[in-house]
Amino acid sequence: MRKKALTKDERKIQIINWFAIRIQHDNEDVASLSEIAKGLGLSPSSHLRAILDEMAYEDETLETSALERPGRWMGRGYMLKRGRFQRPAKQTIKINFTVKGIRQMEMF
Repeated sequence: MRKKALTKDERKIQIINWFAIRIQHDNEDVASLSEIAKGLGLSPSSHLRAILDEMAYEDETLETSALERPGRWMGRGYMLKRGRFQRPAKQTIKINFTVKGIRQMEMF
């Protein structure tokens, strides 16, 4: 049984969430069309390219840059525009040790 395809707006939200998850995992590099498609479980298609281009040039939610691929033509990379998503602040955990074991844990 086939699943219902996502609308263009739902697909845009899915792409933004994918980039946000990458940023949370300390990966702020530019992503190619094939990386994005693989991350979303799709195949790299002209329809996905059209959505990404619309997000980059009309909606201005993505930035594009040229990707240099050795021995091949120039590619295009995408990333979230600066200020679109702030990485969550890292938390530190302080653990006080005693001779008999852990006495107290504090989270900041």
